Amino acid sequence: MQYFYVGLGGLLGAITRYALGQALSARSRGNFPTGTLIINLTGAFLLGLLLGTPAFTHRFGTSLTLALTTGFLGAYTTFSTFSYEVVRLLEDGEVINALTYLLGSIILGLLFALAGRAINLI
Repeated sequence: MQYFYVGLGGLLGAITRYALGQALSARSRGNFPTGTLIINLTGAFLLGLLLGTPAFTHRFGTSLTLALTTGFLGAYTTFSTFSYEVVRLLEDGEVINALTYLLGSIILGLLFALAGRAINLI
């Protein structure tokens, strides 16, 4: 049954990522992948928040935890698109944008995950 919950979470996460990505892309200018950056940062924050909550799995159960983390957030965030977009920026000669996106995604992603966990300490 856990596979079902992960799959359902994944379905909802993928749909959410697509819809949000389309909305953000419509407002974005230039080649910088703002949509993917925002999606990955919010996903890192939410994962840190959920898994950083000491009693989350105990309170909501393994199935819901898997549905939200592995399923929803696993499909919502995207390492493959991030990697492709860095390569595309490099191929387009946008080295500064590529490096900004690469380093910014990694550093900010870690900070957002830490921020999500830190909320549980308040």
